[in-house]
Amino acid sequence: MSELEVESSYTPDAEALRWVLGPVVIDLPGTLAVVHVPTEGQSVSFRVELVENMLRPTAITVSSLIGEEITSTDLRAVNVKNLWRSAIVKHLEYHREFFASENNDEIHVTVGNSIRLPDEELENLRLRGPERATLGYVADIYSLGRLIGLAPALYVQQIFAGENLDPLPRTTATKWIKKARDLGMIEGWIYNGND
Repeated sequence: MSELEVESSYTPDAEALRWVLGPVVIDLPGTLAVVHVPTEGQSVSFRVELVENMLRPTAITVSSLIGEEITSTDLRAVNVKNLWRSAIVKHLEYHREFFASENNDEIHVTVGNSIRLPDEELENLRLRGPERATLGYVADIYSLGRLIGLAPALYVQQIFAGENLDPLPRTTATKWIKKARDLGMIEGWIYNGND
């Protein structure tokens, strides 16, 4: 999947609350800062908030890191949607462990901070097909896509492409999403972890 590679940081506000948003956790509201965008020596900051159960940038600031003027050309060069989505995904904490077993052969997938799995683990899930572990991961990717405003089925296809794999065929992604939904794995749950 071709995704914009950016250098970024996320700083929650002092009064931020911890939110569980489907498969991911984040402290909100906060500021997402991306450096050297749109050009070297500039940065873009996004105010990140939960709006109608979706993560959204509610304000944007373009700044010079070296004291130069920001021009309208610089502002037009900021691809807001792709930039903030590529950056925010890196700062979501993904907490899920799942197991797959077949013929006493067990795969244990533990995901820490990144929702992206290495190609080897993606290939194992793909080869096993629509088993519980695969469908759980599909449900998580689908939910994350919906959370950040992407076409969730397309996001599933693209995430399963990893770094060096072909995208998951559309019909396969659609069937797996339907099966995950039928099993109740795709749900819209959001809660404040501080409650």
